[in-house]
Amino acid sequence: MPPVEETTSPFPAAGVGVPMDDFMKLTRIPVLVLYGSNIPAEQTPVWGLDNWRVRLNLAKAWVDAVNRCGGDATLIYLPDIGIYGNTHFLMSDLNNRDVADVMERWMKEKHFD
Repeated sequence: MPPVEETTSPFPAAGVGVPMDDFMKLTRIPVLVLYGSNIPAEQTPVWGLDNWRVRLNLAKAWVDAVNRCGGDATLIYLPDIGIYGNTHFLMSDLNNRDVADVMERWMKEKHFD
């Protein structure tokens, strides 16, 4: 389990351990994790933003753990691919078609189409 990251949020994000047999089930299918923008790279006193910073870092650690165990997990932070303006309700944002296009390309790449 990764250590709990220091945060200004009153809701620190901690990983939850599961039996290895259960964890290994996550390695059997491709997994896509998407995060929207407006997530700071450094700790901030604005706890609502800092909460997302810590959760993004925890998601990255989770993806790395799945992949180290032979899985196929992908995390896309939308600003890294030039998509901005998203909240945590990606399907409700005004650019939801752009996000859907990213998902569709990933699904085709993984032969889910």
